[in-house]
Amino acid sequence: MQLLRRERTAGIGLRSAAQWPGHRQYRRLPRVLRRRRLRQERQRAGRRAGADRHHRRHRLSRSRARPETERLMDSDVLAVILLLLALSVALNLTLSLHLLKVVASLSAAAKAASILPLGEEVGAFTGKSLVGGAPLTVGGDGQPAVLLFLSSACPKCRHKLPEIARLAPLAQQAGVALWLVSVEPGWRLRRFLQATALDAHAVRVAAAEYEMLNPLMSSPSYLFVSQDGTLDARGMIGDEDWRSFCEQMDEVQMAHEASA
Repeated sequence: MQLLRRERTAGIGLRSAAQWPGHRQYRRLPRVLRRRRLRQERQRAGRRAGADRHHRRHRLSRSRARPETERLMDSDVLAVILLLLALSVALNLTLSLHLLKVVASLSAAAKAASILPLGEEVGAFTGKSLVGGAPLTVGGDGQPAVLLFLSSACPKCRHKLPEIARLAPLAQQAGVALWLVSVEPGWRLRRFLQATALDAHAVRVAAAEYEMLNPLMSSPSYLFVSQDGTLDARGMIGDEDWRSFCEQMDEVQMAHEASA
């Protein structure tokens, strides 16, 4: 019983002497050998316990490290996915911009091809007078005409209004019809011309008629139509042909003043 108590205090945990392997041979050993063997058993039991503790710690550390590794892998995968999405968006944007440029160039080429060449006949067109909204026909009456294209959203067009207002009565004296051709709503066009007397020279046309006359939608621009109904000149208000027209109207004014 004293041996069993020593065994329990040694941490082996045997409940009876029968559980000790070779317990009969163990009793026959000398006391020195019994103590040595007991120390060896204690050491083996301690090593086994230490190995078990190390194994448990290793498993615990692996179980803790696995979620961290998975989180790192998930973040890496997410970063790659976001990078691919960013590259795809950039590629789509580049292709869209390139497509817009191609479409714009094709549209500009188509509009340029639809421009009426000089010397070609400018057909008569119909519209509504800004004053009263009565329908009228421009062209086809054997009278030379100046067709002006202005926009209420164009600052240069607004600056040209005083000059055009000065030329309108002179053109009438010279037998030249001067028309402001517009596709804008009537209220906007009246507000644009309210500081002048040009509302009587304004005609509103449909979008198809306007695009036929001014396919590039340029402003402030003009068309000079001869009395035969053919196109004599086109350009922007203020260019050389326009200045020549202004000089002719000034000559008309001087001739009128001289005759008076």
